[in-house]
This record gives sequence, structure tokens and C-alpha cells, in this order.
Amino acid sequence: MMHSGIIVVVLAAFMSLSQVAEAGETAAEKMMRLQALKNDPNKKKRIEAMLKRSNFRRGKQPPTEFSTEEVREFIAEKNLRKRKQKGIFRKKQVTLSSILFPGASPVDYTEDDSIPVLIDAVDSKKTQLPFDYYKLPVCRPANPDLKRQRKNLGEKLMGHGISKSAPYEFTVLKDSSCTEICSVSFDKRTRHRMINLIKRQYAVELSLDGLPAYMYDMNKMAFRGYPLGSKLVNEATGSVQYFFHNHLHFTVEYQDSPEADGYRVVGFRVKPVSIDHDKEQFTKTCGSDPVVNDSKSLLRLDGRGDEVASLTYTYDVSWKKSDIEWADRWDVYLRGRPDDSLAHHMSIINSFMVVIFLGTVLSIILIKALRRDIAVYNELAGDMNDEEEESGWKLIHGDVFRPPSTMPMALAVMVGTGAQIGVSLILSLLLSLTNFLNPMKKGQALSDILLLFVMSGTVSGYISARLFKFCGGKNWKLNTLYTASAFPGACMVIFVVLNTFLAFYGTARTVSFWTIFLVFFLWTCVSAPLVCVGSFFGFKLDPISVPTRTNQIARVIPTLHWTFRSFLSSFLIGGMPFSTVCIEVYFIMGAIWLHQFYYLMGYLLAGFVLLGTTCALLSTVMCYIRLCADDHRWWWKSFFDSASAGMWLFLYSLWYLCTRLHLVGLLPVVVYITYMAMVSVAFGLYCGSVGFLTSLWFTRTIYNAVKID
Repeated sequence: MMHSGIIVVVLAAFMSLSQVAEAGETAAEKMMRLQALKNDPNKKKRIEAMLKRSNFRRGKQPPTEFSTEEVREFIAEKNLRKRKQKGIFRKKQVTLSSILFPGASPVDYTEDDSIPVLIDAVDSKKTQLPFDYYKLPVCRPANPDLKRQRKNLGEKLMGHGISKSAPYEFTVLKDSSCTEICSVSFDKRTRHRMINLIKRQYAVELSLDGLPAYMYDMNKMAFRGYPLGSKLVNEATGSVQYFFHNHLHFTVEYQDSPEADGYRVVGFRVKPVSIDHDKEQFTKTCGSDPVVNDSKSLLRLDGRGDEVASLTYTYDVSWKKSDIEWADRWDVYLRGRPDDSLAHHMSIINSFMVVIFLGTVLSIILIKALRRDIAVYNELAGDMNDEEEESGWKLIHGDVFRPPSTMPMALAVMVGTGAQIGVSLILSLLLSLTNFLNPMKKGQALSDILLLFVMSGTVSGYISARLFKFCGGKNWKLNTLYTASAFPGACMVIFVVLNTFLAFYGTARTVSFWTIFLVFFLWTCVSAPLVCVGSFFGFKLDPISVPTRTNQIARVIPTLHWTFRSFLSSFLIGGMPFSTVCIEVYFIMGAIWLHQFYYLMGYLLAGFVLLGTTCALLSTVMCYIRLCADDHRWWWKSFFDSASAGMWLFLYSLWYLCTRLHLVGLLPVVVYITYMAMVSVAFGLYCGSVGFLTSLWFTRTIYNAVKID
């Protein structure tokens, strides 16, 4: 029974992990399969039929031939339409804008109105260390703080403190030709710095009317911002040349519909150009409309020696009428994204079915075994002449509720903190799902989680106090202090130390003193008092009742199989809960570290519930197996069975670092590993608390069902 239970759990864990890997592989290799569609006759016929049906619905003639680009565009539009369908039993078409920004309303502009352009930061996926745009050798407006936009707490903690106005003038419906902003001197040191930023793929993030500027890459996919420069590699010689983008061509798409009182911005595209302006004949280099990249006039940064060159910044604006609706102006940012695939939904459904199947099987087996054990134990208890010795999990009824001899205080604090994390996360997801909170706003999700975590301090104080009192603890003041300060205090210290290094590095991710003081105020003046309130009520109540009496002398635990003695068993079991949310973790990591969008709060809530269900189920099964093996020291083991999922998350983050991020430099890697370590600890605490509390409930329930003298 014991070995079969372990085999079932481990095989189920690896089965789920393999299925998750297959789903992730399908999403990753989607583009490679698209390239092979043209050479596959069977798939070609199927795609031709889909294209014909699609064009027939639109009133177009079906094409006789199709290209890979047409297939890619068709699939992207099909996936985007599926993104806009809501409802379980029926499909309901909605707008992407209502999903991303519920309650947002368009702004109508009249002709000759001035629209400010805001600059967020200069950021890179290679370093994750943003810089303030005006700390670079660029043109500054007369007052960059005149139309700045303040950020919320989460954005400030993420290093996006204030959006400042850009040195560009946009007037509704007025095109502007090549316009000079200013000239900046570039010496050897400045050029070397800009070359390093270009190597690290830094890009400038702009926004107009709340819409991020975007440009297309070689795969016709839109990404936000524009790169500071580009590099050209000579394949024959292997030499590399670096060029700086000093001219920007903006295209503003607007909607002029009868429903609007004016004009609405529905698109904001930018095209960077590198051009070495001739100051003496400025109309020669800035006279073409529009200015384009020409190999003869590119602005090269390297190979100039000690020369001090004067660099001129220019831009031009063109307004273009579009048929795009205001509610559909965000479609371009999500079309063709890796998460725009049916594999995402199917992977979640697959994980859901695996968990339901595993839970059903294990529950039936466990309930059947328990009913048989309880019936046998009660029959033996009623037979006064039966001298048969007790066996099985009833044999250790006098020791099963013996408090752990190893760090009961730490166990109580960890379980209480994990419960607080779980309550704050599930409240954030529920409020986001009901549109009370908007996680699509930069930093808003982090602000909501932080505030709800602070307000959930009563939960951690109450659970920690109840558990600590059950373990026979008397020093309730010390327990309250540890509960209120252990996890938040450790995160605060690590964050401040890391922020100090970022300040020396000069990155915009540095958090100001007042923001740190605000977080410290929330911790000490809001969260800590709430923990004290919960701890007061927890210690005031009677201890948790148990159906058995604990023996004075602890029973000797027999020699167990190596799978029970080794931490490897708990580590392998922790892979099962993590596998249920592995796909969601992949897309959340992309939203955090690769600046992608994530708004599927319903799937995330389902994954969160599946995670807790899996932790509870596996911890219960393993606790029953250990009790049958006469191991009454189940306390810490039931916690680590689920808490080891945090270790799987950390290992997954290391894999993600090596395969997806490719960070450059030591400090970005340290920042990434530090933040992911903190997230992994929080993840493990939540899983461990769910597993332990379920095991405690299960143990009290089964011993309460048997007759014990």
C-alpha cells in the first residue's frame, strides 16, 4: 500500500510534467510548423479550405495561391477573434479594449488640438535595468516635468516613477516635415556609452493618448518602443558597425466616425531612422519626405576616433485616417504573440483534467482504505475479548498529535505567513476578475497584491497564534513579532540592499527614499497592528481540540524505507503542484520580464485553485501513507511536501533565464535571481501552508472517527 501510493503520486507528477512540456513545446514550435505548411500537400489543402471559407465570409474572392505570410496573418486573426470571445456555454464577441481596460472611455480631440507625447523610460530585455531618457545625451524640452504623469505604488517599486513629456509637438491633423529639435555633441566617451546601450538592445518607450508607440520587426510583429540604434554585420568579413537612430518618423492613425465628437487616436507607430545630417545643407539630408534609411548617409558611431561630432535630432509626423475602431486599437499589440495560441488554453484544460483525474482516483482509493480501516478498528474496539494488538495508523494514536520537537515556532510562523499570502492573492484575482481592479495598468497588480497582503495581516496572526498555542507555546509576544516581521522584514532588507546597488549603477529602477518609507509605513503601521489583532484573538481562544490523548513518552519510529527518510520524495511530490500552473507561470514570466501582456485572470484563478487543490490532495495522501508506516512526525514533512513546489519554481526561473532572457552583465542576473528567489519563497510558503492545514484537518478527522479507549 505504501509503495503503491508513492508510485502513483510520482508517476502522476511526471505524467503531468511531460504533458505540460508537450504543450509548451507546441507553442514554441508553432512558427516552425508554419514555415513547413507550404511544402506539405495535406496541410496545404486544409489551409486553402480555411482561407476560402474566411474570404467567403468577408465577401472576397478566394486566392488561388497563398504565402506563408498570409497563413500567419490568417492564424493570427483567428486567434485574436478567439481572444475576444467570452462566455462558457456560448460565444460572445467583445472588444479587446474592454478586456484590457474595463471602464476606459475614448478621448475626442478637435482639429489643431495639441496632444502631449510622454516618455516612460529606456529599457532593455537584455538587462532589465531601465534608464531615465533625459540622462542620455538627448534633446530636452523647455520643461519636461510640465506634463508628467505620476505613477502608482507598484510602478514606483518597479522603477517606473514618472512619465515625462517628450520634445515632440503633435497637433491634430497637421503633418510636419523633417523638424530639427536640437544638436548634441558626441565625444568618444559618449559614443562608447551609446554603443554599449545599443549592444544591450535598449529601446525608448513612448506613449500618445495612453497608447504605446510600436514598430514592426522582421516577422511583422509589433513591439513597443523603438531601439536607440542598430548594428550591421558584414557576413563576409565579420565586422560590426553601430548606427544611432537620431530621426523618428511618427505615424498617427486616427478615427473620424459620426459617433465621435472629434477625432480619436487609434494607432501610434514609429519608424527610427539613422541619418548623418549636413548642417550646411540641411535641406539636402532632411528634405526627403519621409526621411528613410540610406546606406550612404547612416550616422555611424564607431570608427570616429577622438572626433567630437555634432549630432542633430529630427522628427516628422504624418496623420493617417484609419478604419480601426477605438475599441480595437490594442489588437496590433497582441496579434501574432506566442500566447495568442490555442495551445495556451488547451494546456490549462489539460492540467485541469489531469488534476481532476488524479484527485478522483486517489480520493476513491483513500476513502475506500479509510472506510475499511475505520470499520476494522471500531469492530476490534467493540470486542472486549479480542486480544489482537492494534496495528496500522491507529497504533500511533497516542503520538500522532505530539507537537513537533523541532522549531514549532518557525512552523507556526511559516504556515501563518503562507495563509496570508494565499488570501491576498486570491482576493486580488477575484477583484481583477470582477473588474474592481485592473491588472493591465503598469504596476497596478503589484500595488493591489501589496495592499491586500498588508490588509490580510489578521489572517497570519490568527493562524500562527492558534497553531503555536496548539504546539504548547507560551511566548505569544515573540510569536506575534516573528509573524509580523519575518517574511516582510526579510523582503524589505533584501530590497533595500538591492536598491542601493542599483542606485550606484545609476539605473531608473532605483526606488526613491519616500517610496521605501511608504512601504515601511504600511508594514509597521498597518500590517503589524493587524497581525497583533489576529494574534490576540487566536491566543484568546481555547487550544485546538484533538480526539486522542498524547502519551508522555514518545513512541519509537521504526526504520522507514529510504523514500520516506530522504528529502527527495518531498522534492518530487512538489513537482506535481507546480506542473498544474507551469504554463501560467510561463506567460506571467513573459509579462513581467519580456514586457508582454497578460489579462487571462479567469485562467489564472483556475490555476490558483488547482494549485491549492493539488497541494491539499497530495499532502493528505502522503500523510496517510506515513501514518500507516507508524511515522507520527508528519508535521514538517506535510509542510515540505507542498512547499517544495517553490524549489521547482526557482529551478524553472533558472531555466527561463538561460533559454529566454539571455541577460547581459552580472547585476541584471543578480536582480533577476534575487526577485525570483523572493517569489519562489512566497510560492512555497503558500503551498506549504495549504498542505499542512489540510493534513492537520485530515488527521483530526480520521482519529475522530474511530473508537479509542
